[in-house]
Amino acid sequence: MPAPTPSSPTLAVSSNPRAQRRRSAVTVAALAAAAGLMLTGCTSPASAPETSDPGGVVAIPETAAAGQIEWALGLLNADADITVDQLEGRFTKEFLAQVSVEDLAAQLNEGVRPLKPFKTTDYADVSDVVGAARITAANAESFSLEVRVEPDGTISEMLIRPAAK
Repeated sequence: MPAPTPSSPTLAVSSNPRAQRRRSAVTVAALAAAAGLMLTGCTSPASAPETSDPGGVVAIPETAAAGQIEWALGLLNADADITVDQLEGRFTKEFLAQVSVEDLAAQLNEGVRPLKPFKTTDYADVSDVVGAARITAANAESFSLEVRVEPDGTISEMLIRPAAK
């Protein structure tokens, strides 16, 4: 994956301790490259889905992961900025140990939402609890929005990064 640029936001948070140790050096470099948009401990539940029609919108299935991806897209596309209240209760304690809801809201509002509106141009479920959507911004940039959902419905991993070409 090429280094993200300020116009290509990368946001990643994971509560997986092994992934955090494995990627700590990579995360430090990515933090510098992404101008603070990448958070520690990223993992990737799936590679970015590919699509042959970047202009087409696809339906998202009814799975736990897909539901959280739809929720996130709703926040990213909303007219108003994302608030702490909208994020509270959606993420695991381990996730929130990596990034506060205040910081997450700020990163999404400042680093991702300026490119809205987003539309889903591809979707892939790895399982009921791990999914990846290819989302395309108003400027035609494509991103991968990936989540892992725990049995209680909370998000333990979220990754927004430039999609593979």
